[in-house]
Amino acid sequence: MSHPRTAVVLGGGLSGLAAAWELARAGVEVTLVEKASELGGLAGSFEREGHVYPLGYHHILGRDRVLLEFLDRIGALPRVKWRRVKMLFRVREGLFDLGHPLDFLRFPMSLADKARFVRLMLRAFFKSDWSDWNERSARELIDGWGGPGVRAAIFEPLTRLKFELACEDVSGAWLGARLHFREGSSAFGYIPGANWTQVLCHGVEKLVRDAGVRVIAPALLSRLEAESGRVVAVHTTNGQRLAADVFVSTVPTEVLTRLLPDEAERLAGVRYSALLSVICSTRQPLGREFYWLNLPTLDRAACGVFDLTALNPTLSPAGERAVNFVTHLGGRDRPLFALSDEALIDRYREDFATIFGFPLEARWWHVARVAMYSPVLVKGYRNPPVRSPRHPNLYFAGNYRTFPSIVSTGTALGSGVETAREVLAAGGA
Repeated sequence: MSHPRTAVVLGGGLSGLAAAWELARAGVEVTLVEKASELGGLAGSFEREGHVYPLGYHHILGRDRVLLEFLDRIGALPRVKWRRVKMLFRVREGLFDLGHPLDFLRFPMSLADKARFVRLMLRAFFKSDWSDWNERSARELIDGWGGPGVRAAIFEPLTRLKFELACEDVSGAWLGARLHFREGSSAFGYIPGANWTQVLCHGVEKLVRDAGVRVIAPALLSRLEAESGRVVAVHTTNGQRLAADVFVSTVPTEVLTRLLPDEAERLAGVRYSALLSVICSTRQPLGREFYWLNLPTLDRAACGVFDLTALNPTLSPAGERAVNFVTHLGGRDRPLFALSDEALIDRYREDFATIFGFPLEARWWHVARVAMYSPVLVKGYRNPPVRSPRHPNLYFAGNYRTFPSIVSTGTALGSGVETAREVLAAGGA
């Protein structure tokens, strides 16, 4: 079967990079368009005082097969080191590591519910296919396999932290897949002496450029041009018209439907959460060791606090630690998202003092706001089709098509590869 001759990939995040690379190495002439000056999207970085930091917490998962394959392709896999880190929950002013027997026994939940929680986790671990839960809620899953007490103590706060939704409204398939993945109990990977997401982004960008992909960045898209039921070109705000045989969109669905309103009906069910990720540097010890601290009491501005240097001690200069405050919001319309940097930092300072019992002394701060972070995985969520029924030469990739898998750098890369292979299999028709 013949391949399309030309393709345009919209978006230079990891999905777009992977799609462009897969198409180009099959002989397709590919143009990739990205609005930012650097490629990588949510896996981007920033620099302070000679050290490179991720925009937010990222870790390499040992079961993330696609990510490990790409790290191997760019020659970085031998550099990866693995570390077991602690995930804590702050409940009733106490810190609990549910993976530690003594902490688990101290956790404020009845012994019967603790036994039910263990049963739930074991059942989820041995179930890999969650398609039979697509139309069912997280509440049904937890109540049926664990019980209402388990849901109230652990999972109701966590789904509200993640999506600002009750378990009743969250996909049971997504939660089940996440429990099966057992992220919190795994060893996490990092690259000593580097920010591994920068290593990945630069390495994959080199793969893309070496494959002959034409990269246009920065460039803002203005519209997609369609004729006779096919997309024929994409237009940029600076007047460029890029024609191609096929188009792969990895931009958020809200962006795509502004560019091509005819697709709105098919993608209307996808709405996005927003993310605040604020990183600071401090020389203060934090007391109890942790990498990931959940704040399920829902009374703080932050949903979680990460000590990034607990995973990668070489991320910051010696004697310093990078602390990451993270807040998931149901949408970018939330008041917290609109706060000034100064006001937002003040809120996180209050959180820090309440949690650790002393004021935060930070050397610098970096604020990142992601208006469209990830799809809100409500009960009944479905991945949009990989190919548009209305415009058959328009294909989709991105984190809104990775349900029910845990959203990660690997699933983003995998989505791009999967979509590119669909393009090639269809011959771009």
